Amino acid sequence: MRVIGLNDDQISMSFQVKYFGMLAEIAGLSDEVWNAAGDLTVGQFRAQMLDKYPAMRDKKFKIAVNQKISEDFVLIETPAEIALLPPFAGG
Repeated sequence: MRVIGLNDDQISMSFQVKYFGMLAEIAGLSDEVWNAAGDLTVGQFRAQMLDKYPAMRDKKFKIAVNQKISEDFVLIETPAEIALLPPFAGG
C-alpha cells in the first residue's frame, strides 16, 4: 500500500482506494490511501486520479463508494472505501 498526496498540514480527509483488474495493473498496486485537501465529490476524485494515472483516461470503469456504484456528483464522506471497477465479463 502506498500513501500519496499532501503534507500533513494540508490533509483534511483520507480514504482507502482499491483497484481491480486492468486498473490495478496501470496503478501498479491493488490499494492505496488517498489524501485530499478538502471534501471531494466522486467526479473530483476521478479527475485527481486520472491526473495521477493518465493511462486510465482511455479505460471504462465505475467508481464505488462504500460498495455502492456512485455518480460523479456524490460527495465522498469519510470513512470511505473507494473501488475502481473495470467492466465485468458475464457468464
